[in-house]
Amino acid sequence: METQKLQIQNDHVLIRLFALDGANGAGEYLCMFTLEPTEAPFGEQLGWLLKAYDELLASRFHGQVPGLAEARPVFKRFYLSDAANQADAFWAAVGQDDCAVSTVQQPPLCGGKVGMWAWLMTGVQTARVDDHLFRASHGGYDELWSTQNTANGDTSYVQTAALFGAYAERLRRNGCTLAANCVRTWLYVNDIDNHYDGVVRARNDVFDREGLTDQTHYIASTGICGRDADPRTLCKMNALAIGGIRPEQVHYLYALDHLNRTSEYGVRFERGTCVDFDGRRRVFISGTASIDNRGNIVHVGDIRGQVERMWENIEALLAEAGCTFDDVAEMTVYLRDVADYPVVASLMAGRFPHTPYIIVNAPVCRPGWLIETECIAMKPLSEADAPAHA
Repeated sequence: METQKLQIQNDHVLIRLFALDGANGAGEYLCMFTLEPTEAPFGEQLGWLLKAYDELLASRFHGQVPGLAEARPVFKRFYLSDAANQADAFWAAVGQDDCAVSTVQQPPLCGGKVGMWAWLMTGVQTARVDDHLFRASHGGYDELWSTQNTANGDTSYVQTAALFGAYAERLRRNGCTLAANCVRTWLYVNDIDNHYDGVVRARNDVFDREGLTDQTHYIASTGICGRDADPRTLCKMNALAIGGIRPEQVHYLYALDHLNRTSEYGVRFERGTCVDFDGRRRVFISGTASIDNRGNIVHVGDIRGQVERMWENIEALLAEAGCTFDDVAEMTVYLRDVADYPVVASLMAGRFPHTPYIIVNAPVCRPGWLIETECIAMKPLSEADAPAHA
């Protein structure tokens, strides 16, 4: 297995691609599609994006990226600038896609109204289980992608408790549990400054019932501002579980010289989770900000300082998994203040010119954090690789 990164310009669309070839198992291709600044209406921009995706799968770049011609999608996330006004046009164009599809209102800051992160694989058997669950099977494992999970209720606590409860039951129906198999969640909170507390309390209560504790483990997660097309939705969840993994294949990342345990300030998620399976190591780094190992915000009010400390924290987490930024396959950067975009865009382009990433407008759960980044790293696993260490 080898990895590579490639940047492709397709008319109005910039595509950054990470590839892990499938020489010893399923191949993986993580692609980020962003638009150049434009005044075109949403429908036209979405059309450009979908056309660029189709052309990538049938393009001349197959010679440069082994296996891409045989790849099929397992997950797509669309970042929308105005979900309430774009949802109807979006679903009319995309329809019931052939993979798990997620939408969230987090305006891309590169100038377009829509961005897309696509995850494709070779050597997989795929099937839609239900409207919210998609299965991709390979090497004796079942990846269960769950998207667009919402629930009714008057408060973020009620909605979050309901959607986590429904998700846990869905996993059980498919031979999995929240504690044993879920490796990643994304929680999108409408008006996070006012509704995050209810989300945290509900998740804590569900984790108590499901047996996730400080003495066992939690789940890598991002809790970030993001809206659904329906303004009544206060919390929306995406999640990934892997059926067939054993406890010894999963390791949790702490970087305690840089960060503290999240439970020390009342929330419960892992800073990072490393999974070794089917000949690869996947590392899920949770939303990470400019924080020290006592839970304090570092570089208050200084966007450049917060970017540097955030990178330092992520680098320390990756190192525990035997990875570096060279292994990063995807990054989503969440920015509170759009006025900081030129600075952050320049810093990201300078350090990660070929890594698939997108910068979106999405306030972090604590107002003092100006920026947060999540990422996924991936590399071939050999017999010489030691397990990630705590």
